[in-house]
Amino acid sequence: MSDDFVLPVELPKIDPHRLQRVRTLWVGALCSVEEVIVQDTGSYAVLKQMHPEHRSDPGLAARCINEGLILQRLHMHQRVAGIPQLLKMGILPNGCPALLLERLGDALAEQLSAFDAQTKPDAQAFLIDLGRQLTQTLSLIHNQGIVHRDLRPDNILFSHPSQRSKEQRFPDAYVIDFGLAKVFDREVFLPVSTGEEDLLGTDLYMAPEQWESAKHVTGSADVYSLGVILYQLASGRTPFSHPKRNVLMYQHMVSAPPPLPSYIPSALGAIILDMLRKRPSIRPSAKECTERLLALC
Repeated sequence: MSDDFVLPVELPKIDPHRLQRVRTLWVGALCSVEEVIVQDTGSYAVLKQMHPEHRSDPGLAARCINEGLILQRLHMHQRVAGIPQLLKMGILPNGCPALLLERLGDALAEQLSAFDAQTKPDAQAFLIDLGRQLTQTLSLIHNQGIVHRDLRPDNILFSHPSQRSKEQRFPDAYVIDFGLAKVFDREVFLPVSTGEEDLLGTDLYMAPEQWESAKHVTGSADVYSLGVILYQLASGRTPFSHPKRNVLMYQHMVSAPPPLPSYIPSALGAIILDMLRKRPSIRPSAKECTERLLALC
């Protein structure tokens, strides 16, 4: 760790003594996420902070800061559905950038094992509603010149039970973790280099073109990743899976997904399979997916 490392932008200080730690929610290679209580207000929040051992890497620090800038941009004019609210972006006493975010509920990943689209009541209606919510959110993200590049069940959270009304049939869904996002408006964000052959994303959910180069993907790659997630919910498994990475890559790039179960309505199945088309130019946009899913509600 370099003691004279200077962050690429000036950030306000975040005083950890004003945050009461409740529990650790997640620990990753770059960051950790903790549930905290903000002592000034008594409200719950989430603190996402970069690990100190990465503090000397300006590229990783820039990705953390850019995530906060992305959230600020998406909420620039008004709070938007499907995107977590950024409460504060700053720097901790150890020199690491951190984000203070609104607290949300469980991740979709925690519900996958119990989800059964064939027998669980309202499962197919939930699947359609979830697809509608997430395609609307992706459309908003893409319209702002942002590609998420790592959409997966761990990065989809639901509203906290305390945020839901009794009349609400399904929880609100949120897209989180913009640490690998691609932004087209370079003037607004800190420079981060993505190589021509860099692979960014999560193997089970990466679009064919993302296996070739994460640098040049468009919003269509996010549509594909969401198609994998909806396929997984509908069938109980991802369309492609193999322990060898090169085989999994071949499946995503060449193989047709297995047919969906017969209990999935044909119109819903057609949307999911269209989202999984190999060529990004013939996949529907997020907005087109929303319109087709709304017709099924």
